[in-house]
Amino acid sequence: MIKIIFIITFSPKYAEYADKPRPKYNWDTKDGQWVGIWGYDWGDLHLKSLVEYYDNYDCEVWQPDLRADKIYSAQLCENLIHRNFPAKMIKSFYRFKLRKELYSKSIIEELKKYDDNNTVLMLPATVRTKWMVSILGSIRNAKHIYYIYINDSKLLPLKISCLNPLKALSTYLINKEKLQWLKNMNILLTSYSDSEAVKKAEQINPNLKASKFVWGLDLDYWYPVIDKETARKKLKIPAEAFVILLSQRLVPEYQVDRFIEVIAQIKPVKPFVCYITGFGLPDYKSYLQGLVESFGLNNKICFVGYVCDEELRNYMIAADLFVAVPTIFGGSGGALKEMAIGRPIFTVSSGSTYYFLKEQNAGIFVSPTDYEEWRHKLESIINGEIIVKTVKREIVMDHYSWKKTAEQTKKAIDLLFEEN
Repeated sequence: MIKIIFIITFSPKYAEYADKPRPKYNWDTKDGQWVGIWGYDWGDLHLKSLVEYYDNYDCEVWQPDLRADKIYSAQLCENLIHRNFPAKMIKSFYRFKLRKELYSKSIIEELKKYDDNNTVLMLPATVRTKWMVSILGSIRNAKHIYYIYINDSKLLPLKISCLNPLKALSTYLINKEKLQWLKNMNILLTSYSDSEAVKKAEQINPNLKASKFVWGLDLDYWYPVIDKETARKKLKIPAEAFVILLSQRLVPEYQVDRFIEVIAQIKPVKPFVCYITGFGLPDYKSYLQGLVESFGLNNKICFVGYVCDEELRNYMIAADLFVAVPTIFGGSGGALKEMAIGRPIFTVSSGSTYYFLKEQNAGIFVSPTDYEEWRHKLESIINGEIIVKTVKREIVMDHYSWKKTAEQTKKAIDLLFEEN
C-alpha cells in the first residue's frame, strides 16, 4: 500500500459555517467550542476519487485547526481518513513586514512517523509559508507531489518595479524564493496544464512535469430531474422572469458586492430576478444585504442562504443563467453542476472553467474587473440580444467524471515513482 498524505493549508472556516448545521463528525472541546470535519474539502474529494477506483492507496487528509486541542480523526470511507490537528497563528517576517500565518507543529511531528520512500505528500504549489518550509525541512525521504487548484500565475516570479527601491528589493527576494521553490518541484498536479503560466514554469524548470487533472462531479445527481416550470413552482419563482443564479461562499473574492452594484445599473426590457445561495462571513453577508437595500433591489435580489443539494439542484434547474465572477483564478464547482444540468454560464476569462468552456465554444466571459462589461453583457443576455451557448451533457459527463480524476491522479503518482 502506498501512503498518500494530502496537506490542507487552512483551518476550517467556522465563521463562514455559522448558518450551517454541525457536520456529521463533530466534537465539543474543553474550552466550550467545537471541532468539525465536513469531509468535502478539496483533499477529501480528490482522494476519495482515488480510493474509490484503486485499492492500493492508504489515504489521509491532514488539516490544521485553530480550535483543535488534540488530533481529531474521521473515517470518511474505506482507505480515507481526515484528521484535524492543533494549530496556531504565528508572526513571520515577510516583505519587510511582520505578518500572521498558520502553523501546526503537531502536523510536523506526526509527519516524521511517515518519512519513508513509500509515502507521498501532496503539498500546495504556491504556499511558501514558514510552516511549509518547516515541513519540507523535516521530511527527507517521503516523495512530493505539488498541487495547484487556483491562481496558477502565483507559480511565476513577479515583475520588478524600479520606481520604489524598497519594493523592488522585496520583490527580488520573493522572486528568488519562488524560483528556488519552483526548481525543487518535479511533479505538478494541476488543472491548468495548458495555461501560459504552467508552460513558463516548465521552461524555468525543465525537469518539472505538469500532470493535468480535472475535478469530478456526481453526474448521476446533477441533472434536470424535473422541468424548469415545475422547479419554479416548487421554489415560488415567477414563471415569466429571467432568473440569474449565484451559488458560492459569501466572501469578498467572489465579488458578490460588485455584482449587486452592476445589477443596480442595468435597465433591461424584460423582468428578471437574482437568487444567491451559499454561506459565508456574517459581517460580509450583512454588508451585502445592506447594499441590496440601499439600491432598492429587494424585489430583484434574494439571498436564499445555505440550502441542501436537492434544493440547490432545483434552483439550478429553475435558472436561466449561472454567474460566477471571482477575482481569484479558479474553477467554479457551482458552474460545473449547472453545466451538467444544461444551463449557460457567465464567468470570468480565467481559470479551469473558462478554459473548458472556451474549448467548447460555450459560455460568455468577462474581465474580472471590467464592471461596465458585466453590465452591458448581462443586460443584453436578459433582453435576448445575446444567446449564451451551453455545453452538451455528454461532453460534461466525459470530461468531469471522478473516474477520470482518479486516473489522472494515479498517473501523476506513477510518474513520481518512475522519477525516483
